[in-house]
Amino acid sequence: MEIKILQTTVTDQKGNVSSLDSLRVDIKSYEKGSAVWVDGTLETGFAGEESIVLRLPLEESDGYVAIESHSPFWTRPFFGKDLQALPSLTQMLLLHLANDSYKCYLPVCADTFKTVLRGCEGGMEAVVFSNCDGVSACQNQLAFVVTEGQDPYAVLHDAASLAAELLGNGLLLREDRKMPEALNYLGWCTWDAFHFRVSHKGLLEKAKEFKEKNVPVRFAILDDMWADVPSLKELPCDIPFRDMVNVMHQSRIRSFEGDSERFPKGMQAAITDLKAAGIPTVGLWYPITGYWKGFEADGAFVREYPECFARASHGKWHKDEDEIMLVKPEEAAAGKFFDVLAARAKSWGVDFIKVDNQGHLMHYKNIKPVGESARVMQSAIDASAFAHFDGALINCMGMPSECMFHRPKSAVSRCSDDFMPESREWFSKNILQCSYNGLLQGQFYINDWDMFWTDDEQARKNSLCRAISGGPIYVSDKLGRTRPEILQPLALANGRILRPDNSAKPTKDCLTVDPLTSKKPFKIFNRVGDAGLVAAFHIDAEASFVEGFVSPDDAELSKKKHVSYEYFSGKCRVLAPEERVSLKLESRDDFRLFTFVPYAEITHFGRLDKMIGIKAIEQIDGDTVTLLEGGKIGFYCEKPVRVFSDTRELAVNSQNGISFVLANEDETKLRFVISK
Repeated sequence: MEIKILQTTVTDQKGNVSSLDSLRVDIKSYEKGSAVWVDGTLETGFAGEESIVLRLPLEESDGYVAIESHSPFWTRPFFGKDLQALPSLTQMLLLHLANDSYKCYLPVCADTFKTVLRGCEGGMEAVVFSNCDGVSACQNQLAFVVTEGQDPYAVLHDAASLAAELLGNGLLLREDRKMPEALNYLGWCTWDAFHFRVSHKGLLEKAKEFKEKNVPVRFAILDDMWADVPSLKELPCDIPFRDMVNVMHQSRIRSFEGDSERFPKGMQAAITDLKAAGIPTVGLWYPITGYWKGFEADGAFVREYPECFARASHGKWHKDEDEIMLVKPEEAAAGKFFDVLAARAKSWGVDFIKVDNQGHLMHYKNIKPVGESARVMQSAIDASAFAHFDGALINCMGMPSECMFHRPKSAVSRCSDDFMPESREWFSKNILQCSYNGLLQGQFYINDWDMFWTDDEQARKNSLCRAISGGPIYVSDKLGRTRPEILQPLALANGRILRPDNSAKPTKDCLTVDPLTSKKPFKIFNRVGDAGLVAAFHIDAEASFVEGFVSPDDAELSKKKHVSYEYFSGKCRVLAPEERVSLKLESRDDFRLFTFVPYAEITHFGRLDKMIGIKAIEQIDGDTVTLLEGGKIGFYCEKPVRVFSDTRELAVNSQNGISFVLANEDETKLRFVISK
């Protein structure tokens, strides 16, 4: 695979731009693709920004999707045809070439320098920078990898795999990371439910509601505003949301303890009582900064662990009292800081943690190179989670590449901006962010699509997104507002979610086309073994309806005979190889979920009353199907079938082309016999 570098420029810390003869740019070929390495020194020191710029030629394509950093914390898709318009902080670029092949450019954050792509006149550029003026050595830094092929998903996976191998820092792919057991169950988060009103009393009231409504929520996240932050005590009850957030972001934490008024008996008592009330697993939120504007300089926590902190503003240490207190990006300081927080949470009875604000790493500008600070901080966060919680951690606000490429083992990472209830516009934004972020972050992590409300106008669509996402599922319902019927299709009776195998991604025909203007259904897919799942939505901003097709090909299944089952209509049909199903979505509140299973003498679909019902099948051994739980069990067969549990014969019913039996919850082993 040929990669051309048209021009290389270097900027020193005084702003002088030149072509450095001693800088070596190596292009190396590997089995999976090619990579660009940069190596050299500059005695006067590189500039912290735009240290090295590699100009690349303009590539002709039928369209592309870029994953861009649109904030210090989050990424989103950008669609285009002209590479000159490529956003300035692009973290991945997938080109659909004219010969119907695909090419992926994946810039990385190495041990010192970080690379991003951007458009420029006549082409695009790879910008290599350290975030730290004066760094004189750029030693053997991997800048980006390039892969190409006919299968876009293989191209993307090869790029991620090659980058992980070449970085040599132990970076794991998604398939090698372990989902924390706690997050395999339905959960609830306090954030949108309570905000700064979260309290011991409120937690117990919500737990009581879940119990009365028979909603099997198994974990709770005590999110932002639980802690000892003095300025939160001054907020009036009727403060508008945006004003509350502004105060929150200007606030400092005093001590790593619960607010004394809302948690008068302390955090341990609240967590103990919450577990006794029926929610057995509890997670605790805190940001890498302690709170949004750090710690109080004279607060109890800083006095107790002064060696962990220094003052910083705009990336420089200061003595001014108004500057933010940040954790030092040094192994001893960061390691101790995160270990102390996790150990204290553990002593309260906490079972897992959610560590937020991770993109704040760029605030270490001119303190330590971005790759070094990322390695120190992300390793310390991971180490604390594995030391105290067996790795049970939700990473949050951490989608820039310096975070993504430096987490050793933790498995779960948020993949979108915060959930905004009762907003149709937010739904479109969220589904685009989460699904397209599956193309990049989903190669390394289990994507967390964030919380939602069960009584939101978008609730059923949101539940479908979470069902197919492959990630955790949790809500943030206010008191009295949980709708059990929204959660019932997502999990078994014990709260265990039926989770697909991978991170959900857009289907091939949606990859490089903007779904907001395509006038076509927007489709995302996932897999459960050799079965495919495809969800279709209408998010076109202008069209009154959208229409297109759906098929097993959308789920990257083999080109053979399949049986299709659509969850919402209950319709079942047999599809010949490469046959498609016509699809028309009449409004933005119209959506579908298709399960495609390879045709067999008896084709099994598992639980028809669950969105990912195929996941309820634990094993098929000859004529015996072992289920995780009994219920409405569906199958397709062209001949009469009798179905037996260990104790009885079950009545076989048929509707819309599919047959089913109603098994008791404990009837998990069924025998299917074709009648002669």
